[in-house]
Amino acid sequence: MLNINKDLDDHSICFISNVNNEAEYEGAKKAILELEIPSGYKVEILGVRNAASMAAGYQQAMNASNAKYKIYLHQDVFVINPRLISNILEIFQADSKVGMIGVAGTVKLLHEHPVWWDSPLTSLFGTCYARLSESEMVRNYYGEVPGGPGAYVHVAAIDGLFMATQYDLPWRADLFHGWHFYDISQSREFINAGYKVVIPHQQEPWVIHDCGCKPLDNSYYENMRIFKENYNW
Repeated sequence: MLNINKDLDDHSICFISNVNNEAEYEGAKKAILELEIPSGYKVEILGVRNAASMAAGYQQAMNASNAKYKIYLHQDVFVINPRLISNILEIFQADSKVGMIGVAGTVKLLHEHPVWWDSPLTSLFGTCYARLSESEMVRNYYGEVPGGPGAYVHVAAIDGLFMATQYDLPWRADLFHGWHFYDISQSREFINAGYKVVIPHQQEPWVIHDCGCKPLDNSYYENMRIFKENYNW
């Protein structure tokens, strides 16, 4: 099992985002600052501006922080679970083979069309709130993770809106030069390194994604092609 971590602070949690909308990011930071912090732990908030790509920005932040636990989240994601940090730590510390935690994803990634939310409905797990407009917010409910607090399912890929790690593995900025498939790629990197990627039980959604309605552009399909050419699953 690969582990490239050196001199990381195992009592530190770093929240990382790529930022191009300061007003939106201020709201996300405010939500982080309101979280309960377990005794003996400290929290760092790191925003990356002018990143060349999602993967490049995350790699830059990963290199800059010595926190063992890193939570990569979109600038428009607002954490609403006050015990998020404790919930994450409980899972990581109970099993050192758990490398990454998401809030939504799939246990079965299709080969011809590796878009996680297009997998069979029985393969999808997780939940979040999605704000589609100023007046409309819905709960995206993909599938219930059985069990209670601390329970989780092993998955093939997670959505990049929220990705928590306890190991530093390189982001594939050499392959993905835009804003798509960095999350599916990183899921496979952790699995290929021998770690588990999981989605935990959430009695209520842990986050709100202020995502709006955004159509997929040509770069999405270009990055899908790159993913298919470079990974087996």
